[in-house]
Amino acid sequence: MSGSTVPPEFSPSGDAGTLKRQSAIGAAMTMGGQGSKFALQFGSQVVLARLLLPTDFGLLAMVGPLVMAALLLTDLGLSAATIQRPTISQSELSSLFWLNVVIGGCLAGLAVAAAPLVAVFYATPAVTPVMRTMAIALLLSSLAAQHLALLNRRMRFGAIALIEVGALFASIVVGVGGALAGFGYWSLVAMQVTHGATTFTMALLFSRWRPSRPGISRDALHLLRFGGTVTGYNLLGYLITNLDNILIGARFGAGPLGIYDRAYKLMFQPLWQMTAPAARVAVPLLSRLSGDAAQYRGAYLAMLGGVLTLTTPGILCAIVFAKPVIFVLLGERWVGAAPTFAWLGVAALSLQLRQAASWLFVSQGRAAEQLRWGGLGSAAIIAGYLVGIFWGPKGVAMSAAISSALIQIPMMWWAVTRSGPVTRADMLRMGVPLAAATAISAGVLALLAQQPVWGNVPMLALAGVLAYAAFIGALALFPGERMQLGKGVGLVRKLVRRRP
Repeated sequence: MSGSTVPPEFSPSGDAGTLKRQSAIGAAMTMGGQGSKFALQFGSQVVLARLLLPTDFGLLAMVGPLVMAALLLTDLGLSAATIQRPTISQSELSSLFWLNVVIGGCLAGLAVAAAPLVAVFYATPAVTPVMRTMAIALLLSSLAAQHLALLNRRMRFGAIALIEVGALFASIVVGVGGALAGFGYWSLVAMQVTHGATTFTMALLFSRWRPSRPGISRDALHLLRFGGTVTGYNLLGYLITNLDNILIGARFGAGPLGIYDRAYKLMFQPLWQMTAPAARVAVPLLSRLSGDAAQYRGAYLAMLGGVLTLTTPGILCAIVFAKPVIFVLLGERWVGAAPTFAWLGVAALSLQLRQAASWLFVSQGRAAEQLRWGGLGSAAIIAGYLVGIFWGPKGVAMSAAISSALIQIPMMWWAVTRSGPVTRADMLRMGVPLAAATAISAGVLALLAQQPVWGNVPMLALAGVLAYAAFIGALALFPGERMQLGKGVGLVRKLVRRRP
């Protein structure tokens, strides 16, 4: 295609203050989109759990880790390179697009060819047609990658939110419709393909960018090194978030894997939705602020503190009230997932810090360090999986929680704060009040859980409100945290006044 329709500027403009205001507005817009996504995903999980069987979810969970690995290799970190690079040309951007497409096509072909072998590994013949159909999602992802990266680079977070909500809504309509029609696990497959097709179509429309004619320029090849290093780290993340599924599926079959998968999704999908606004804004904003240490440090600490304040009370509530949460939301046949769900919550408390450390590594161009230290931490988690599998799905979740909290997260934070604008003293000053608030709110929830009144939606909602009240009240005991809470309330008020 011709590049004549390409906008002349691929980056947001403005000084540090302007960029921070844009990021705050973008985070608010993304938060609105995430609220819609949370409601849609949460509702679809509850509905599909009552329409389909654990084996249906288990079958998709067998294929999912392999498709996720292929998706990471399809992108090859090129999206991160597009976002992080100070300047980028049409030639480089177009070359990255065609690289994505070539890699995606090759991996889709490999998935089709390897499907029978995967079916033999799991001793489940139905894996073959499912994996071959999911190869379509790989092609669609490779087509959309650079359009989405360009929107992210331009900090057009409202457009990205619309794309994500639209694609999710379309996929849920198809999936629930298929489940009601009796298509079983094929309704879940159709959801994935529909999501990919809708994402690509909307990204193409919103980005208003078209690649040049097929070709890969020499100027773009130097971006492969940065992108490849980021991909190496992402593959480590893939291992520690998907090897559990592979081990459980191979050892125990589709039924237990389906139960584990539902517990995992119920814990982590809401967490991903809550952290997505900061994750979406963090790398492009920090990359633009990298020349101003004070602005960089302030923006990072504000985002991280906000994310932990937003997520920690909800995770604590899910851990303490694991059994009533599973019973009320998924139904009685899923209650066996409650202990696993609780341990996954313990893992979630520390795993979100892994993502926050990656913001520093990537925005500072320290991808090689991230790969080295992240690799050592991931090795500890993988070793834990191999031990925990002997105690079933619950043992796997427990090993992930312990290995992450005691080895991976301390190691990564020690490494990332050795240099750069954010120091260990900064993290200690922020961490002490958050740790105290976590301990206090956990104690309050443990006392409340002794009462047998939490078996319905209104009471669980009340437990959530009390968790946040206890956490924020504990934070308010610290003067610095009171100031940050006040700034957060003031920002929300400004955005609410501006919105009309």
